Amino acid sequence: MIVTIFGATGGIGKWAMKHALERGYEVRAFVRNPAKVTASNDNLKVVQGELNDESAVCEAIQGSNAIIWCVGIPMKRKYETMTSLEGHKVLLSAMKKTGVKRLIDWGTPSVPFTKDKKSFITVVPGILAEIALTQAKKEMVQIGELIENTDLEWTIVRFMAPKNEPYTGKVKVGFGDVKMNFAISREDIGAFMVEQVEDKQYLHSMPIIGS
Repeated sequence: MIVTIFGATGGIGKWAMKHALERGYEVRAFVRNPAKVTASNDNLKVVQGELNDESAVCEAIQGSNAIIWCVGIPMKRKYETMTSLEGHKVLLSAMKKTGVKRLIDWGTPSVPFTKDKKSFITVVPGILAEIALTQAKKEMVQIGELIENTDLEWTIVRFMAPKNEPYTGKVKVGFGDVKMNFAISREDIGAFMVEQVEDKQYLHSMPIIGS
């Protein structure tokens, strides 16, 4: 099983890489700065590249069974360039050219989904983000729409408050119908995303996870 992870040196990406390697996957870590990759494993290949370089992206994902996208978005009200959105456009084009179908991505409950039940977690975060994180919400929603309108085998994992806390392996999953704490460890998020590589329960879905 070959998995390409984008943003593999980030707060969640490094954990996704760890758990993918522990599962015995061949991991390709697509990063801007290879020096930030501290892991060492015979199944790990570090690929240097920019998100806007489609040829580099195509080369990195060729032959992959799944893509895990862990590239962050600035949690700001305003910023100039929607790097993640533009990177997604390049990635989706590359996936079409290379025939890779499985994509595990991330978002927040600000990205609406048809299965969502009206509740605090599906309503309030979107309202708050509209006020405090206007640009970030706009970018996330556009990415969600972009992915949802493809013929890919996609899953968008949504969460609210990632923390640098110990791994628990206990993740609550719902669509506004399950009581959960917003706070969740970054390692739990990364591990859950890796689980989706072979688990098709949330295919074409946007589960909300918490603790």
